[in-house]
Amino acid sequence: MTNLSSHQTNTSLGYMQVILAALLWGTYGLFVRALDYSPEFIMFFRFFFGFLGLLAFTAARRDYSWVKPVKDNWKLLIIPSVLSCVSWLCYTYAINLTSVANAAFLIYTAPVFVVIFTPLLLREKLELTTIVALFISLLGTAALVGYSGLIGNVSSIRGDLIALFGGMTYGLFVIYLKKMPLGVLGLPSSIMVAAIVALGMLPFALSQLGLLKLEGFLILLALGLVQQTLGTTLYHFGLNKIKAQHAGILSYLEPLSATLLAILFLAEGFTLGTVTGGLLIVGGGIIIVTRGGSQN
Repeated sequence: MTNLSSHQTNTSLGYMQVILAALLWGTYGLFVRALDYSPEFIMFFRFFFGFLGLLAFTAARRDYSWVKPVKDNWKLLIIPSVLSCVSWLCYTYAINLTSVANAAFLIYTAPVFVVIFTPLLLREKLELTTIVALFISLLGTAALVGYSGLIGNVSSIRGDLIALFGGMTYGLFVIYLKKMPLGVLGLPSSIMVAAIVALGMLPFALSQLGLLKLEGFLILLALGLVQQTLGTTLYHFGLNKIKAQHAGILSYLEPLSATLLAILFLAEGFTLGTVTGGLLIVGGGIIIVTRGGSQN
């Protein structure tokens, strides 16, 4: 009985970590719109400052338990690092080419790919609860954005297609993370992914370093700490406690958060679709938390 209670507590904590990560990731559009730099430049500092924040966090706790898992499994983390880089790069480009809501919606086709590939790559049994919650969340996101919003000028359509590709790579990123050995997914994977992506973006950053100003530096610092050090690490820890299917559905809270923040701070339109979509997205998440937790 005690073990069951402990398992349920651990699962609930995992849900809360993924939910908080999704809400924090929803601020990404605000950061990108506030920066007048290339997506590659933004990406470098997001992951570089995120990496430094993670190192500071482990130093403050005097916890270096992540070193051995990284040392023993760094090769396994290369593919998810590349997928993470491509996904966030696509998202960054898309935000500058289409609306924040459109970009968020199409990035969050990722759970569809998670659901499709999870039975094949992770051998997780596809649950009816997950299918129902996914359908509800997709309906909610479509309502939130509005179908007509997906039909725009050439620049907008190009941004939509880039975001869609980002959604596919993000879905594969989740799958590969879930395949990590025990002890790797969490702080070790978060630190290593940040380091690899920052290293890959370094040549782009060096070529544009002269453009960096104090205000931009401070925004980039906040971006790295909020999105990478805190948000991504919470997600990695949460994913270690719950099923990939459930994490994918709960992540739909990010486009809800992103859309609401865009309405408040970027003057993007507030519609009935926003209210309807938001309620459906939250409803899908509630189904996963209340019905899926007992099946973990």
